[in-house]
Amino acid sequence: MTRVTRTVIVKSVKLLRKVFRVPVELEGLYHNMVEQLVHYAVRNNVKGFTRLKALKYREIRNLYPQIPSHYVYTACQDASTRVKSFLRFKKLGLAKRDYPEVRKVSIYGLTITYGNLMD
Repeated sequence: MTRVTRTVIVKSVKLLRKVFRVPVELEGLYHNMVEQLVHYAVRNNVKGFTRLKALKYREIRNLYPQIPSHYVYTACQDASTRVKSFLRFKKLGLAKRDYPEVRKVSIYGLTITYGNLMD
């Protein structure tokens, strides 16, 4: 069975370097958060999102006060999912490392306001 998808190209204004740096910087901070949470969770055998959030949310919020709280919440969800999967593989003897490697992160709900940045 073949699947047909429709692609739509939407033209937008050219982004200034200053505007483009915001999501890149946010992605780097989010990647660091997830990496810290993953290492903590594996070290302390924390698999559940609720427990990870209860233990680390306030500390991460204090480390990154400039980031909105929902990114910290999402980083806890992301990290707990990765850790749960990693620990399952480790238990089966399929994991080759001591900690999971955080290669890619996806940031959902990123909104850039063009207000004064385009002047």
